Amino acid sequence: MNRQSAAKRVALLGALAALNVIAAEILKFPVIPKVLELNFGFVPLAVAGMLFGPLPAVLTAVVGDVVGAAIFSGGDFYLGYTLTAALTGLFYGLFLHAPAEGKKRLIRVIAAQALVSLICFAGLNTLWAWQMGYGRSAAYVQTRLIVNAVAYPIYCAMLMLIMRYRKTLERVI
Repeated sequence: MNRQSAAKRVALLGALAALNVIAAEILKFPVIPKVLELNFGFVPLAVAGMLFGPLPAVLTAVVGDVVGAAIFSGGDFYLGYTLTAALTGLFYGLFLHAPAEGKKRLIRVIAAQALVSLICFAGLNTLWAWQMGYGRSAAYVQTRLIVNAVAYPIYCAMLMLIMRYRKTLERVI
């Protein structure tokens, strides 16, 4: 890879990390404020995974999480959430990077989002919230599971839409 394409790649990944911060911190919808929020920060991570692969998606996710925490959390940085972000980028990169059509595309989207929703969103983020002293009740865990179950098909539909326009994104980039 020549210097120009490497610089372009780094710039694009930086832009996706910035979009991740904006989508996760500004375009969020509180279900239970400060405890349970839906956001669209996964979209730039999915695009990074789809276009660049697992490692660049992990790095984009980590940079986005650290920058977002530095700007918006008021000093409440928690490494667990960075691990969750890294795994989210990894899952998207592993499942969405290889081009796929039809049923194969659908299966990859369903699998990627299932891992992200179950392991990252419902599992690890619930654990991190509990460790930080939030949501230490069965009702909280139930609410998280219900919200993630409702959000899952929405997230899958958004990923299918992104995957549908993959070739357009590749041409633009």
